[in-house]
Amino acid sequence: MKILVAEDEPMSRELLENMLTKFGYECIPAADGQEAWELLNKHALRMVITDWSMPNVDGLNLCRKIRSGKFHNYVYVILLTAKGDNNDTVAGFEAGIDDYMIKPFDPKVLKARVTVGERIIHLEDDYKKAQAQLLQSEKMASVGQLAAGVAHEINNPTGYISSNLKTLADYEDDIRKVLDAYHQLVETLRKIPADSRPAALTEQLDRVAALEKELDIAFVMDDLRDLTRECQDGTERIKKIILDLKDFAHPGNDKIQEADINKGIESTLNVVWNELKYKATVTKNLGDLPPVKCLPQQLNQVFMNLLVNAAQAIKEKGEIAITTQAVNGYVEIKISDTGCGIPPENLNKVFDPFFTTKEVGSGTGLGLNVSYNIIKKHNGSIAVESQVGKGTTFTIRLPVS
Repeated sequence: MKILVAEDEPMSRELLENMLTKFGYECIPAADGQEAWELLNKHALRMVITDWSMPNVDGLNLCRKIRSGKFHNYVYVILLTAKGDNNDTVAGFEAGIDDYMIKPFDPKVLKARVTVGERIIHLEDDYKKAQAQLLQSEKMASVGQLAAGVAHEINNPTGYISSNLKTLADYEDDIRKVLDAYHQLVETLRKIPADSRPAALTEQLDRVAALEKELDIAFVMDDLRDLTRECQDGTERIKKIILDLKDFAHPGNDKIQEADINKGIESTLNVVWNELKYKATVTKNLGDLPPVKCLPQQLNQVFMNLLVNAAQAIKEKGEIAITTQAVNGYVEIKISDTGCGIPPENLNKVFDPFFTTKEVGSGTGLGLNVSYNIIKKHNGSIAVESQVGKGTTFTIRLPVS
């Protein structure tokens, strides 16, 4: 680990550097607080050992600048001082120091205090990593659900497209045989005078006619048309899924805009359909809604969370009902299921971060908390009603303007 050493007295600075180097640390020297501040802004340093009394910027003012600065990581500050008065100690901690040592100090004490600071830095790093992994896990769980659903929906149409294209290739071979036979007939006719019809030519014509009848060219041509239409239907289905996925995600679009809530629900349904279709019958009663100024991709995330949760709450086969209506300047969305329901003692916890009733590894408990925060950011409200064994209803209200 690199440690910034701010000390204006050269011998003291060299002594500190030698001690820290002996302990296995790399030192970045600074002759005063101003130089230390400039080095901090150039290098990603996590620990500073600074003298109190220095020209230009002293140790306390350096610490104040550090605490008011916008660093990506926390900077641990140890203050060196010859002052041992309680008021001086209080002043140091009020300035934002983490620890202090009174000169002269024992090298063992220096090593111990630096070790404590290093441990705190590692704890912060571990916390950030755990938090990032948790959020990434939740994100990847959502992405995984989407990817699985989309892949399944795309595989179905592409499957029969692939099969039909193979059949089309077989038909093409058959048609090529007939065309080859016709070409041979034309070549034979060109070699024989028009007023002469030898037996070979008659035989050739009969063979071509028999081959055309055997292969049922009329049926083949009709079936080619039908197969082409099926391929077109399949590609249209793929296009719709991809377009709905784009509508759902809105990559890179983070600006407030007017959006059709019903369209967002339809797009989200299409994206998560694979999660729902085996568990529930989905009924929709979508009212005539005014446009809502919002972040559409974030609201779609809310709809996805609620719909997937509804499906997971249904053990075998059930129903999911989606209702929208305009009410007194608000758009109201209700998503209901006939699942297992939520116990009364848990109703006031469902929007808390990390709260989940799922098995370990099945969820992080952030989905509803994320949904709650998104709705609050839109100046709306989200409420839940539930009865164990009967089902759950989430009600979202969003202001129109």
